Amino acid sequence: MDPIRFPKRCRTFVGPFCLVTFLLFSSAIISSQAQTKNNRAAAEALTSSLMSLNRQYQAAPPAAKSAVLLQLRSAVTKRQQFLNSLIQTNPGEVLRVAMPGAVAATLPAVVQGAVEQETDTLGELEVMYEDRQTGATLHHYVKTRSQRLELKFAANAPSNLLTGATVHVHGTRIGDTLALACCTGGSTSTFQVVQAAPLPNTFGAQNTLVMLVNFQDNASQPWTPQTAQSTVFSTASNYWLENSFQQTWLTGDVAGWYTLPISSATCSINSIQTYAQQAAQSAGFALSNYNHFVYMFPQVSACGWLGYSYIGGIPSNSWVNGNLDQQVVSHELGHALGLYHSHGLSCGSSVYASTGCTQYEYGDSYETMGASNFNGYSMDYNAFQKERLGWLNYSAQPPITSVSSSGSYILAPYETQDTNPKALKIPQSNSSGTSYYVESRQAIGFDGILQNSVPGYSNVLNGVLVHIASSSNANSSDLLDMNPSATWGTAMALGLGQSYTDSAAGVTIATTSVSSTGATVQITLTGGTCTPANPTVTISPSQSQWVAVGTSVTFTVTVADNDSSTCSGASFNLGDTLPSGWSGVWSGTSLGLSPGASGSVTLQVTSPAAAANGFYNVGVSATNSAAPSYTTHAAATYVVSNPAAISVTVNTGQPSYTAGQTVTVNVSALSGTTPDVGASVAVTVAPPGGRAQTMTGTTGSNGMASLSYKLSKRAAQGTYQVQANTNNASASTTFTVQ
Repeated sequence: MDPIRFPKRCRTFVGPFCLVTFLLFSSAIISSQAQTKNNRAAAEALTSSLMSLNRQYQAAPPAAKSAVLLQLRSAVTKRQQFLNSLIQTNPGEVLRVAMPGAVAATLPAVVQGAVEQETDTLGELEVMYEDRQTGATLHHYVKTRSQRLELKFAANAPSNLLTGATVHVHGTRIGDTLALACCTGGSTSTFQVVQAAPLPNTFGAQNTLVMLVNFQDNASQPWTPQTAQSTVFSTASNYWLENSFQQTWLTGDVAGWYTLPISSATCSINSIQTYAQQAAQSAGFALSNYNHFVYMFPQVSACGWLGYSYIGGIPSNSWVNGNLDQQVVSHELGHALGLYHSHGLSCGSSVYASTGCTQYEYGDSYETMGASNFNGYSMDYNAFQKERLGWLNYSAQPPITSVSSSGSYILAPYETQDTNPKALKIPQSNSSGTSYYVESRQAIGFDGILQNSVPGYSNVLNGVLVHIASSSNANSSDLLDMNPSATWGTAMALGLGQSYTDSAAGVTIATTSVSSTGATVQITLTGGTCTPANPTVTISPSQSQWVAVGTSVTFTVTVADNDSSTCSGASFNLGDTLPSGWSGVWSGTSLGLSPGASGSVTLQVTSPAAAANGFYNVGVSATNSAAPSYTTHAAATYVVSNPAAISVTVNTGQPSYTAGQTVTVNVSALSGTTPDVGASVAVTVAPPGGRAQTMTGTTGSNGMASLSYKLSKRAAQGTYQVQANTNNASASTTFTVQ
């Protein structure tokens, strides 16, 4: 595997989106791996301890229950606090140990409120970026009339959604946070898009209200309203005019300063929004006139971020924390138009690889949605982002040339305000919709900062920038390092006389001429060669329902063939790794797949009778039979949770009866020492020498059921046998008829 490459220094011109160093990054990886292992062990231990105490409580005599209940209260509180923290960083582990509702219902009622809840809700999606100096956090919320829940995805968070979509979610709730298994932006059992969000209008005047606000404990005013007016409605507006080829600009008003009735000691974007809008309305601003709201305030250290913004939204909301310049405004309002970040991709010694690469959140150093920043100014959005906005390749906008055959292609300077081709789009993978985007940047307009003596800038002016992105993934824009042997950031462009070949896709890109008037790029398409890749393996459910020992649980294993499209079909051998003494039965031990295709088989796993209560790992693997080094593993969890022992007693209302009377049969069912509510009861009465009769019933809230047996007037005298059965437990008694 190629070594991880990271910037060797934090360049001062990057400003608020400066990248962290390799040492910090690698240390963070090691620390994260250790923390994940520790968290898993702690979550399992806390859950196992809670269930053990619950079994003790159920079995304890009445005099001892209060002491055990105190221990239960302490255990459930400690576990709740731990899971409340864990859900923020590792929602998958929360889902792994989450108790099903039926199991949680066996806990004493006084502690059930402190246990996670299975939640199903429909609401409006909010997608938001939190932009910090050293990284970013993508937030998802679902908002209903009565609540607002933050969504935490165990894997594959959606990457193509905008604020305003209607979604149906199903997950495990702790406090105001909901853990979900996964989704990819489409419909799954845990996340379903019911209605897509309306698309923001990206053309014409963008009516924006900028609200300058401060706080009760910080009434400073770091900018004048005139400075904010100039930055947003002159500089940033001109940036959009240039990028959109004179089709989009900012217009609106600056309101404030307003001192909000809140402290800066805490960071609540919702409170800032609410009070700022109230103040603006009181001052006479009609909020319905605007489709973007921007809240600007002096530096609040409690926030820890520089900018925060909706992705899309009608209207949108954006927050600026103490840093008013064109780069920040254009970045956050880029989110408001629906843009995700522009990343950088490092693949070790290779320019690009399908696996083993490192993505840098703000790694596109020549793009406003990435890390471009020189004294508060930044460069144009890249071609993939402009295509998404309709500012390229739409209607009368300048075109992107789609390359479908070999040839020499001419690019106009990316920034010039004309209708000549501004980029090339070359298919990299027909199955995923991934393409290379090629641009010729010159020191024109906002890209004029390229004329400064900064490492890497001259390389851009004397070459072409190459990005890779997928039309199906709004968060897929990656700048490629066309000179991976050079120091990161000094030679990212494909320089004059250089060429790059993607043998798997059969694409060669060569820069044959570059000048201030544009570039000529030679594209050669050869059809590509077969490039094997590790398959994708998923197992569902990732965690079984908690089951009694000896239960057979069926897992579905799905394998996707990720080989390049030029490969022939492959056969994948399936294997499992189970605890000692466990059994696993496959419905099929291999899958034959074509590139891009997927298939599924089942694995039935059974625990042995000696398995103790606890969490057990079920591992599966898929191996390319023709290339055994291409193997992928996945894992799920089988939880053994034996219920408390069920005991049954039965008696009749009196020991003897006479013919014609009605016999009352009372059945009591206990789970440990707790009434077994709602249990099905079957009672069989067998007279001496006669035919038995069976009656059924259900236990009530006290764990008891009473059934009636009518003796005929000619009932035989003697001893009658009574047998009661419920939940694999039974009891018997007798009565006599005289």
